[in-house]
Amino acid sequence: MPAHPLTRVLARVVTAVSLVVVLGVGATACAPASPSAHPTSTELVGEEGGVSFDEGWIRMGTGPKIVDVYVDPMCPYCRMFEETAGGMLAAEAEAGRATVRIHPVAILNRLSRGTEYSSRAAAVLTAAAATTPSATADVIAALFRNQPAENTVGLTDDRLLDIVVEAGADPAVRDSDLASYRAWVDAQTATATRGPLPTTADVPSLQGVPLVLVNGDLFSGNGGQEGAFRRFYDAS
Repeated sequence: MPAHPLTRVLARVVTAVSLVVVLGVGATACAPASPSAHPTSTELVGEEGGVSFDEGWIRMGTGPKIVDVYVDPMCPYCRMFEETAGGMLAAEAEAGRATVRIHPVAILNRLSRGTEYSSRAAAVLTAAAATTPSATADVIAALFRNQPAENTVGLTDDRLLDIVVEAGADPAVRDSDLASYRAWVDAQTATATRGPLPTTADVPSLQGVPLVLVNGDLFSGNGGQEGAFRRFYDAS
């Protein structure tokens, strides 16, 4: 016998609520369509500039408080978090109070009409951080200021490189092997979405971005709540 219409509605509501609970920064997060099937290995190893290829992050600062931020360059909620908290975190890193670890991932490639914008933009960010680590905060801010709308082809690699150079990256970044950086980003994305995450026990795997952790504790507020995040950061 077919399910009663009310039963089907309740099932959809329960599913939606379950998804919201695990999406990271509140209900406003960008989620992958399914676990990544990208390769999980890459030739990039060790450290270069501000990038730890083995650990999967871009580092700003060396302070005692550890902040992990998983972001996708195509995610509008990641842009919102950058606009409200990015400057504060950069200042904390610069002052020696925090180590900020940016984890560039690509869970929204499906929203760039086949151009894999998330992977490409994350690769350019990584290349810039490897080339000019002192410009990382400005590069991240610039990429989000120029973020394309979802369901568009996004920006070309040449335009992305122009943006990061204008933000302070060494022009030598134009000579980077972006294919290798893309492979690294895709490998890190597959590892994070498969889980477990090495940075926290609060969530089993990356199921949405931005995912923000302070000393391993999950920030569950809205990405645009600057005051709420500041209080969480100060209390951690």
